[in-house]
Amino acid sequence: MATTPPVLDGVLDDEIWQQSPQVTGFKSFVPDFGKEIPFKTIAYVAHDSENLYFAIKCFDEPDKIKTSIAARDRIGADDWICINLDTFNGGQSLFGLYVNPSGIQMDTQFAAGNEDIGVDLIWYSAAKIDDEGYNVEIRIPFKSVRYSAEDGKVDMGVIFERRVSRLSTQVTYPALDPEKGFAFLTQMMPLKYDNVRKYTLVEVLPAVTYLNNTVEEGGERVNTSEFQPSLTTKIGITSDLVLDATLNPDFSQVESDVGQVEVNQRFAVFYPERRPFFLEGSQNFNFAATGMFSPVRQVVNTRTIVSPTAATKLTGLIGDKNIISAIYAEDRADETLSDYHEDKTADVGIIRYMRAFTQDSYLGLIGTHRARNGAYNTVVGFDGQYRFNEANVVSGNFLNSTVLADRDGNPTSNSSMAFDLSRNTRTFNGSLTIEDIARNFSSDVGFVTRTGISRISGFLNPKVFPKNEGPVQRWDFSFYGSLTKDKPSNLNESVLYGAIAATLPRQTRLSISADRSTEIFRGVEYRDGSISLSASSQLNKRLRINSGYDWDNGIYYQGEEQGYGKRIRNFIDYQASDKLNIQFNHNFSSLYSEETDVKYFDVHIVRGRIVYQANQYLFFRAIGQYNSLSKVWSPNFLASFTYIPGTVVHLGYGTQLERREWDGQSYVPSDDYLQTFSGFFFKASYLWRL
Repeated sequence: MATTPPVLDGVLDDEIWQQSPQVTGFKSFVPDFGKEIPFKTIAYVAHDSENLYFAIKCFDEPDKIKTSIAARDRIGADDWICINLDTFNGGQSLFGLYVNPSGIQMDTQFAAGNEDIGVDLIWYSAAKIDDEGYNVEIRIPFKSVRYSAEDGKVDMGVIFERRVSRLSTQVTYPALDPEKGFAFLTQMMPLKYDNVRKYTLVEVLPAVTYLNNTVEEGGERVNTSEFQPSLTTKIGITSDLVLDATLNPDFSQVESDVGQVEVNQRFAVFYPERRPFFLEGSQNFNFAATGMFSPVRQVVNTRTIVSPTAATKLTGLIGDKNIISAIYAEDRADETLSDYHEDKTADVGIIRYMRAFTQDSYLGLIGTHRARNGAYNTVVGFDGQYRFNEANVVSGNFLNSTVLADRDGNPTSNSSMAFDLSRNTRTFNGSLTIEDIARNFSSDVGFVTRTGISRISGFLNPKVFPKNEGPVQRWDFSFYGSLTKDKPSNLNESVLYGAIAATLPRQTRLSISADRSTEIFRGVEYRDGSISLSASSQLNKRLRINSGYDWDNGIYYQGEEQGYGKRIRNFIDYQASDKLNIQFNHNFSSLYSEETDVKYFDVHIVRGRIVYQANQYLFFRAIGQYNSLSKVWSPNFLASFTYIPGTVVHLGYGTQLERREWDGQSYVPSDDYLQTFSGFFFKASYLWRL
């Protein structure tokens, strides 16, 4: 236990580092397992009664180190170190605390196979590049993380991780077992702390927001102003169980979503959660046997809580093995609803329980409920996963949805289930999945892309590592097949997919894929295959690119016709200097009639983003986005000062320009842009930690 804390300056000359335990011998797990890199890495560990301390010394060639002075959570493309910390040492979740060579932080939370970048913990770091490479120092207050303590003794688990961008390599200590794959939670190095101070966590976060909006309505400009105070509190019931509450939260400072093609979509487009109140502890709502390719993508999608007037949240651990998470929110109802004035709010409740077992195995229960004006939707179910023979995981879930669409009607119930068997090792990833979703299954609090299907699917991903020295570090071969029964029509649809990808230095990845598939829509079978090319690379320290081109068969859902088209995706990230970052996104999608070649639509979505990071606290950001289909141009600007998460000042302006004009009776197309909306906001908050 340390008696004198280190000075966080990126210089490892403090007495604490001379006396603390240290580890070295880092080995790779990306792109291959068990390899050494030319540059040594040393990790140091220490603590006192109130803080955890870590230091990492990364030997390297100073002029080749990739770094930037960026906004928090924007360092993914840099060189970095990461402290993967399982604060409960329970094998169910971990925090990833990242620092780049300029001392900029990024933090994530990982559980049930998913990593979420949205969490923001309060911790401190410093880094410095010197003649031998770079050094990182980290201080994590015990108050900032949840953990189990008994008589001042705390057990945690850690994996130290380092990324060298130009080598396309990541290394860890302890070294990951290639027969266990990327299962971090089962391969942690234990950390034991004593004499940890017992405390009661209390945080109070008052905030004020001023909004001034102008909207074009019927040829007239309507201006409104409002002043909105809000209050968020956090109380540590125990060191591992925390209650949060918020009144009238405002999320105007949250960065706008990157535009997606929303035309001709069979189901809603998914947008990730970004609001801080809902992000902490959200990893506990991850559900087994769901994910990006599952029709039941999320059982809890907190973005369905659109504009809460108040919300409470309970997250943490009860005992050694019982994980609990709960949310209650009073959400503002959609003002366009015909019965809006009868009930202006909706009640949303979510409860989640998990019982942890050996390794990362668990059994869980969940319940969600949304009710308004006498109608409601309730979903209850269970899930779990069991790891056996180290690399194999069997997981599954069952959900039952009860819907009362009208207070005078009768409730109806429908169910959903999924089962998955997967294996992940150095040379092979694979899975077998069975899913069944009732036709009228629904979840107002979740995100469900399709109902009324039964599906069996399989995925194989053998990996080949060239024995000879050459540019390709790894070959990935991917094969996917599925057979789906569309319950309303009793017809079958299928997918056959294959891909080849090559991993090269400088984070370069090249791939080609093709699929031959069918889709049933309203009782008719359509072709829905594609051929795709994609490439991504960190070309040099400053420039990163990502591009994709797809030739598609597709369905024109509105006209119920077979179509064909293409999709193009381009992304450029240019670090013009250590402080100036420029990003450019371009998405294009088109669809034509197969029978007549008539164009149904084409749409370009172009987005530019410029950020000047004056220092680690202050940045200025400008974003502009244009949608060629709606002909809407949306620029917005933000100046933001963040001392620590919670203590912030934001000043922003946004506007919307559309190619239309008022002719006295209605809006008609125009060659000129009309400003249909403009808004200014100011927000300030201060975190009091008692």
